Amino acid sequence: MAASATSWTRKPFNEGVPLSYQATYDSEQFARLKMGLIPREMEDKWFVYYDEPHLFFHRSWTGQPVYRLSMKSGPNGAKVTEALWAKDLAVRPSNWNLAESPMSDPDYQVRLLDFLVSNLLLGQAKPFPMPPGETEPMHGLIQTHVSGTGYPQSSSTSGSESLAEPKSRGGVSGRSCDVRAKSDSDSEESR
Repeated sequence: MAASATSWTRKPFNEGVPLSYQATYDSEQFARLKMGLIPREMEDKWFVYYDEPHLFFHRSWTGQPVYRLSMKSGPNGAKVTEALWAKDLAVRPSNWNLAESPMSDPDYQVRLLDFLVSNLLLGQAKPFPMPPGETEPMHGLIQTHVSGTGYPQSSSTSGSESLAEPKSRGGVSGRSCDVRAKSDSDSEESR
């Protein structure tokens, strides 16, 4: 059964700030995205549902909206036409410092969003993106807190992966979607 707005307690997505996330999905992948994700146990940190033309991502415990992807469907699948990050999470104080708050970095949020879509919805096994400059007191702590998963992690400095067995919730692996960050020229072309 596909997730819907009424499948879980959530707060509405009111305002967002653009993220430079762009992706294209084939028909099978788009069908998987539209199924969404309803949490089944406490470790499931995300509630995701599709309400045409948007794919919404909410934190499961609080119902807080985090991301909204606008999708344009076609005969061969769909593409992301806009990615928004909830404004109340994205707004940074004037004295914001990347070193003090790396998860507030929009570039990091693009990598995290790609991880969530790829692993939670499409059943892939991409490494968890560590926030830049973050060190963990215990291996896997940040990933467990953020996504509730146990995939290999990419180093925030070297890009290398640590060795860990992925904790997958069943899905199709091996298929990847075409994902890239939008460049400024992409943004200009779409206007």
